[in-house]
Amino acid sequence: MLIVLAIPVIVAVASVHRMIQAVAPSNLLVRMVRSAHPRWRLAAALLGLAAVLLMAMHVVANAVSAGAPGWLNLVVLVLAWDAIKVGFLGVSVVLRAVGPRRRMEVSSSVPPPIWQA
Repeated sequence: MLIVLAIPVIVAVASVHRMIQAVAPSNLLVRMVRSAHPRWRLAAALLGLAAVLLMAMHVVANAVSAGAPGWLNLVVLVLAWDAIKVGFLGVSVVLRAVGPRRRMEVSSSVPPPIWQA
């Protein structure tokens, strides 16, 4: 009986999750960055955006501690999550930009196979 009551809740949560994955700005940014060619400029912009999000989070947190409405704590959490997400995305762009160069250096230092020598 409990399963019958839980099925509509599970369906509602799954559909909200799918909608958020499709239209949330940070998820759209992640999708766009992952499909783009990794560039240093893009990594710097993402890390700068993460720093701006952290500063905004700090400002809102200070406002809440000074007496602003308590629901702004949710804004602090969203800003913190987005800062973490964009920061890791910037680091992944840096690693993707470094990766091909590293592979070229390693592949050029590998001796040819014995049968080709």
